[in-house]
Amino acid sequence: IYKYHRVDFLVILFTSQSFSDFITRYRYVKKILSFDVQIINDIRQQIKKTNDKKMSLENREEILSLLKKEVEKERENIQFSIESKKSIIHKIDSQKEAYLKSLKELEQSSLDIKNIIERVYKEQKEASQKTPLKESLVITLKPKKGILSLPIQGEIISQYGRQKNTDFNTYTFNSGIDISAPLGEVVHASGSGEVIYAGSIKGYGQIIIIDHGGRVTTLYAHLSKILIALGSKVKKDQIIGNVGDSGGVPSPRLHFEVRVEGKPTDPMDWL
Repeated sequence: IYKYHRVDFLVILFTSQSFSDFITRYRYVKKILSFDVQIINDIRQQIKKTNDKKMSLENREEILSLLKKEVEKERENIQFSIESKKSIIHKIDSQKEAYLKSLKELEQSSLDIKNIIERVYKEQKEASQKTPLKESLVITLKPKKGILSLPIQGEIISQYGRQKNTDFNTYTFNSGIDISAPLGEVVHASGSGEVIYAGSIKGYGQIIIIDHGGRVTTLYAHLSKILIALGSKVKKDQIIGNVGDSGGVPSPRLHFEVRVEGKPTDPMDWL
């Protein structure tokens, strides 16, 4: 019908040579029309299917586009998380490296303190050999509990001995006790004696070392101010300095040590 218009079919019918020819032509035209209708219906169905597929594909493309965006976003989040973790790991590694470096410095500083004390003892011995009647110190201490007093009042935030650092899973040795106190709080001499060192040592900050006789010394570290001079004689509970945060500690505190023969001992056994 699309190719041969309706008029052409009428011409075909009405140019029949006889009635039987007309009937025959009519049947053929009817079949052609029926066939065309079937073709049209098939085409319509095909168009509908095509449109449905097109719509389905469009929906699928839209869904795929959304999924692609979500996947890209998730990929960016994962990448950001990876970079963040790398940054954190790098920061922790740097902190651990700095921490281990500071530990080595403290160990070396502790040896330096031991050497300072031993040098003083050596000088005292040499002086006593030259001067038979050497002036004695205010008191002579023997290693005995309860002779010394706490240099400041405050919370003991780190005890003497082996300590575990949970951040880096390492162990360190604290050669004294650490007492938390306000910045500028006055520090008292734990016992009577002579100041054999007043200055700065790496990792300890500003420190004072007092010799109490009997080869017993006390050390006061992380001071903000030193209020006593080298060689001064001090009495028990006399003000010698102020609490500070020198030496790289994170908060104001007093690091207090008691040493015998230059070696650290537990201060709590003396207080």
